[in-house]
Amino acid sequence: MSDTRVGPAATRPAARRTVPVRRRRHPYEAHGRLWLAMFVAIGVAVAGATWGIRGATQASRSHSQIAALQTQLASLQQRVTADERTAASQRRQLRRVAARAGNAQQSLQRINWALQSVPSQAQIGSVRDDVASYAGCIPQLQREIDGLALTWKIDAAKPSTDSFKLFTTTPVSASCR
Repeated sequence: MSDTRVGPAATRPAARRTVPVRRRRHPYEAHGRLWLAMFVAIGVAVAGATWGIRGATQASRSHSQIAALQTQLASLQQRVTADERTAASQRRQLRRVAARAGNAQQSLQRINWALQSVPSQAQIGSVRDDVASYAGCIPQLQREIDGLALTWKIDAAKPSTDSFKLFTTTPVSASCR
């Protein structure tokens, strides 16, 4: 037999040295990153363009709405101005009518006062009857005045006995009293 000795080094597996493994680059790998960057840039550009177009569309709509609202505002301002003029004219007319009504009311008050001071037909008839009856008494009263006599008695020594007496020969009728 042969003398083969197996030593501790022979029983151990051989130590491996780790060699850094170089990865081989694929020829399209650099292009893949470039394509990815281009797709991302294109996506951002498309999103930005879409956002810009949408914003421009909304701005255009907003501008047209603002223009329409400004037109409406101008027409409303014209209507308000016309309405204010009309209201002022109506206020002036109302003041004129109120002044006329006040004047008419004063005239009516004067007429009412004048009518109150004018006697009624019944009062005028009563006064006429009284004047007619008094006119009928005038000749009788003149006769009575003609027939009046006055007598007096004066005593200087006795003033308490002084007297005056009025008498008439023709008395007035009872209708004239």
